Amino acid sequence: MAFIFRKKKKAEIAGPDETHDRILRQMVNACLRLQTRWARWMGKRTEHLSRKTLLLLLLVFIFIAGGYSSYLIGQSFQGNQANTFSVTPIKKPGHILQTGDAASQQEMIISKADYQRIILFRGYMDSIARSPTGKALYDSILLTRPGLPDSIRLIEKIYQSQTKK
Repeated sequence: MAFIFRKKKKAEIAGPDETHDRILRQMVNACLRLQTRWARWMGKRTEHLSRKTLLLLLLVFIFIAGGYSSYLIGQSFQGNQANTFSVTPIKKPGHILQTGDAASQQEMIISKADYQRIILFRGYMDSIARSPTGKALYDSILLTRPGLPDSIRLIEKIYQSQTKK
């Protein structure tokens, strides 16, 4: 009778290791599917070839690959620096550890002259939006630049937050 009243354990939430394993499993399965498709495609292309032809093609491939590998090994011992592989270091960007907000705040310094130009442009846009003849021009500007009013408001807010500091 005790087994009826026992609490059932909740399924545990997948941890980072389980998620990582699941992603790796999906990648392996995708590679296996790709290999299977490639093998089927190659099988269809070579099913009409005889066994001797397949062996001849295999030998040609082995000799070409082996010859090229031997050539590369021989070139490495000659000491000719012109044909060797070069390793270039990867340069880490300076802003890699900053968040998007911190990086954008440093670069967004708006001068008073730029702010005045924004105010004049906003006034111009408001005036053509109110006039019946300018309404078509206003609509065409908004069609080509749909985020323009939002950008203007954002620039004004940034400038106002700069002046408060």
